[in-house]
Amino acid sequence: MTRNRILIADQNPAIRQTLIDLLQEDSEIVATVENGESIFHMIAAVSPNLVLLGIDFQGTSGFEITRRLRQSQCPAKIIIISLHESRDLARAALAIGASGYVFMSRLLEDLPAAIDAVREGQVFEPRA
Repeated sequence: MTRNRILIADQNPAIRQTLIDLLQEDSEIVATVENGESIFHMIAAVSPNLVLLGIDFQGTSGFEITRRLRQSQCPAKIIIISLHESRDLARAALAIGASGYVFMSRLLEDLPAAIDAVREGQVFEPRA
């Protein structure tokens, strides 16, 4: 199996660094961005197969970014990483095109499973 090429997008530098630390051994981190609008330019430049996306960005949201990426036919899978632990938000994210939703409090347990699931074409929903 080829290595994941991951773009990490979150406005919080500590969360970006945590994701890098967790994933850099088994995946190629092709870019990190903190600004929602930068995602669109960066995706075109680095062609990730997976985007780890926060929800809160200045001037936009992870939901709006997901919707726009899907409308633009971006082939990368999107996993939303969120401090907001709501099954309703998770369902809403999946309904607009995210492939997975991971609660930040369950990051260590759920992120590897979410990545495996979406790479196999499945959807990953958080546990109750």
